[in-house]
Formats: sequence, structure tokens, C-alpha cells
Amino acid sequence: MIDNKLNFFFKNQIWHIGGLILLFYVGYQMVDFENNLNVFLGISAKNWFLFSMATPLIHQGYVWLCWRSELCWKTISRTIGFKAYVLIFFIIAILRLFSIGLCFADYGTWFTPGWIAWSISVLIFIPFIYTIYSIKKYFGFMRATGIDHFDPSYKDIPFEKRGIFKWSSNAMYTFAIAIFFGLAISSGSKAMFVFASYTYIGVWLHYFCTEKEDFKVIYGKK
Repeated sequence: MIDNKLNFFFKNQIWHIGGLILLFYVGYQMVDFENNLNVFLGISAKNWFLFSMATPLIHQGYVWLCWRSELCWKTISRTIGFKAYVLIFFIIAILRLFSIGLCFADYGTWFTPGWIAWSISVLIFIPFIYTIYSIKKYFGFMRATGIDHFDPSYKDIPFEKRGIFKWSSNAMYTFAIAIFFGLAISSGSKAMFVFASYTYIGVWLHYFCTEKEDFKVIYGKK
């Protein structure tokens, strides 16, 4: 039961959204695009970077608005519905993967990658693949979208402890999101590394500021 719905809707979002905006600004200052004229698919490295950095902000902002408005007022269920929410969720998620273009546009600006960098990247890719496998086999992609915010029956389903979730209850944030570090190292891209850091820190802001607080409402003491 939420006592003050409007207060809960905005709870911790000054840290979440505000933190993402601040990190976006700091990240942009860390990359020199004045001397980087590289282009990939007709798009400059700078624009690849800005596009990449914008997607986590848009994605996490969208999830916050949908999750909190649903918990407080059933807004999504009464308007676009869960299926439309999921469709938009995955469209934005796929757009996040387009950041791979930044690897090509900014290739080798940090260092020239070789077999050592590629080996490290493989070590990062392996838990990423196992995480996706574990989500598909045990956790479910619908649950990954936050279906427990929409379907009350999910509050009675125990937290997943199989597959990679045996090692981390937050495997999607711990291992899957780290894939961007693997891409940064394999391409030697400084801009990609900044984006990877921004994405990794940002998703934990989402967890502590939004998701963890929502769990208290959905699951209570459980």
C-alpha cells in the first residue's frame, strides 16, 4: 500500500535521473571530438557517442515513468497496455546495442587492440552469453521487463537462484551490462569505454533508486 503516491512516484529520482544527466555531461567532457574526425556509416564519432549516451537515459527514464505510474495509478494498464509497454521497452533496448557503431567510429583512439585486449573481451563476453541463456531458460524475458509491476501473481514467485542467478541475484546488471566494457576493450575505443562506464553506473542508479524501492512495495518484507 502506497500512502503518498505522488511522493513515491518521484522518490529518489533526483539521484537517478539527475545522476544520469550529470554523468552524461561528465562523460562528454572526457572525450575529445575536436580532433576526432572519424566517420562510420556516414555518422561522425561524436554523433555515435551522443546517440549511445542518450539511449540509457531514455530507456531508464521510460522504465521509471512506466513502473512507478503503474504501481501508483495503473496508468499503463489503463492506457497503452502491458504489451505496448514491452514493445517499446525492447525497441529502446535494441537501440542501446547500436552503440557498437561507436566501436568502429572511434576504433583505436584509446589504444591499438591486440590479442591481449581481445582475450580480455572474450572473458567478459562469456558471462554475458551465460546471462542471456539464464534469462531465457530460467528467469524469462517478460520478468526482465518488470512484469511484476503489472501482474500481482508474480509477487508469489520466488527470486531466481538457478543458472547465473546462483552467483548473483542481479546478474543482468552485474554481467550483461558489462558487455559494453568488452566492446570498448576489443576496439580500443576511449569513447566506448566512457559510454560503458556511464551505462554500468547508470544501471545501478536505476536499481538502487527505482527498482529496489519498487520491490518494497511489490514484495513487502518478503
